[in-house]
Amino acid sequence: MQTEIEIKFFVSRDIRQPFLNLLNSLEIISSSQAELGNVYFDTPALDLRRLEMGLRIRRSDDFAEQTIKCRGQVVGGLHARPEYNAPVEGDLPALAAFPDAIWPSLAVRDGIQGELVAQFRTDFLRRHWLIAFEGAEIELAWDQGEIVGVLGKSPIDELELELKSGEASALFGLAEQLAGLGGLRLGAQSKAQRGYRLAGLGKPLALQSLPAVTELSAVARITLGLQHWQHHEQFWLEQTDAAQQTLALQQLRLGMDLVAEAADLLPTPAWLDTLTRLGQRLALVAGQADWQQALPALFLQADYVGLQLAIAAWLHRQGG
Repeated sequence: MQTEIEIKFFVSRDIRQPFLNLLNSLEIISSSQAELGNVYFDTPALDLRRLEMGLRIRRSDDFAEQTIKCRGQVVGGLHARPEYNAPVEGDLPALAAFPDAIWPSLAVRDGIQGELVAQFRTDFLRRHWLIAFEGAEIELAWDQGEIVGVLGKSPIDELELELKSGEASALFGLAEQLAGLGGLRLGAQSKAQRGYRLAGLGKPLALQSLPAVTELSAVARITLGLQHWQHHEQFWLEQTDAAQQTLALQQLRLGMDLVAEAADLLPTPAWLDTLTRLGQRLALVAGQADWQQALPALFLQADYVGLQLAIAAWLHRQGG
């Protein structure tokens, strides 16, 4: 087993030249590219999804591998999930190739095995660089392609940073440099989550209300506030209805406010002043007549994305 620790960005505009300029400044150990085809599996009753597992077979010209990812945590674009990989033959995964301990029981595992069907697929070109950075080795991948399900297709244009060895602080340091390019947003949704929705099997994003936080620690409140903020940022971007966008913006601001209020209960985090300034800027943008056109540009600004990264890095150091 390995615990995958990665940061994902969604690419929202052409960043090729500044991205190449950044690459030229880094110590690249190796690089490669491959066309990858991925088929995701579950039962018709979505038993794996209920267990918070994701199962796929990945193929390229020279390998085929099955992977299962177990329940993990996503905070501020940092994804941490245990995953298991094994060779595969044929068109269906063999669940017995994974450790027995990850299943509620072997009977449950075998029942799922007998019901597995392909649910959706992702096909993309992966360009890959292994980078030495601040004493760590970090895998940087740029995936471009599409997710295909019965409800249609959705483009993939993502940058992923995965820590292979060393300290997570290096991962955040390199992510900060990428965020400085502009045109990127932190991605809290995996390809699998998006795929389930395109397969008609996942719940659409919806407005959420903040739960009561009186019993939560300050760190837990900041975690919740950041998740609430980012959820409604994504929801806002997927909406075309002005009333829904207005409600989404209200919830986004409540998430930011919760982060700020909780941070005031602690020794002042270094990012609090930036959060205050960005909150004021968001309020100004929201008051403009063309706020629905202006807001997406704010979401892509380097200091906005860098703030979310800084909060996520701080939470990681707190164990939050």
